[in-house]
Amino acid sequence: MSNIQEPKDIACKKIAWTITNFSTLKTNVEHYSDVFTIGDCAWRLLIYRGKTNNNKSLAIYLEAADGSSLPQGGSIFAASSLTVVNQVSRQKSRTKGDADVPDKFCANNYNWGYNIFMALSELEDPSNGYTLNDKCIVEVEIFSVTFEGIEPTSRPTYPSLSKQPKDTDSKDDDVVDFKDLGKIKKPFLPLLDEVCSWHPSLLDCKKNKSHKFTEWAFTALGRVLQFLKTKKWKDMNEEACERLQHLWEELEMSRLDLSWLEPLVKSAINMKGYAEKVEKVKKLKKNLVVVEKEMNMIKEKLASTEQSVDITRKELMIAEQDFEEKDLDEKIGYGTP
Repeated sequence: MSNIQEPKDIACKKIAWTITNFSTLKTNVEHYSDVFTIGDCAWRLLIYRGKTNNNKSLAIYLEAADGSSLPQGGSIFAASSLTVVNQVSRQKSRTKGDADVPDKFCANNYNWGYNIFMALSELEDPSNGYTLNDKCIVEVEIFSVTFEGIEPTSRPTYPSLSKQPKDTDSKDDDVVDFKDLGKIKKPFLPLLDEVCSWHPSLLDCKKNKSHKFTEWAFTALGRVLQFLKTKKWKDMNEEACERLQHLWEELEMSRLDLSWLEPLVKSAINMKGYAEKVEKVKKLKKNLVVVEKEMNMIKEKLASTEQSVDITRKELMIAEQDFEEKDLDEKIGYGTP
């Protein structure tokens, strides 16, 4: 079943997993790719041929291959995308993920992906091009890998993991100290600086929290702010809502006062299914126009009919003047004495 094409050059960050005899895979059962190394970390792909939605959907995850052995407090942050390749037309391939928003992998949660990536009915129909000759191809592209709270000696024991990370965004030049709270990624700084000026109480956490904690908390806040800054309302599809939900749940663990941010985040998360609601509203508005037009036509016809009734009633009154109604079957006669 498994056939991993691992790049020889670590600079290449895309892996293709060819799954043969796809239709024979058991439903609601874990199926793993071989282990591969990117960004000085060992990974593997995980799929379920039917896991949720009454076993009618494909689930795909990227997993830190030995994530369960990560030390407590240690995390790996990786930005990635997952793709089901369309073998007829590459442009029709199905991709989900965000190069700008990394996901957190730790001992308690060492995989990240999508419970409902696509419907099995769409995937397994050969005419759609996603499965040909009972073969399916899943790709993962990893854009960045960053280690937090993990020393080289405490990382999982795969061959390259004792080396300093290569091909990642964790260089010292990419992070700077922010208000004595810890080293924060540069792209987050203007966002954090702005919200701290609006909500100075955010900085109170450094009074009774460790330096390591505040660094983690404000990094989590930076991720959420960057997500909101770079997304438009129209971008909030099911995948984006799911990703924001994940980032928000992580940030909530920081116990920062987020009352100022929560309404906006909840509103963005609730955009899930917004496109369907928009279409429903458009359809109802269109139907309303049609019904109102029919109603106006009926009103016009009723007004015209009422006018005809009035005219006929007046004509009847005139006609009945000096009119003596007679029994036409009665003989005329010539009078009586």
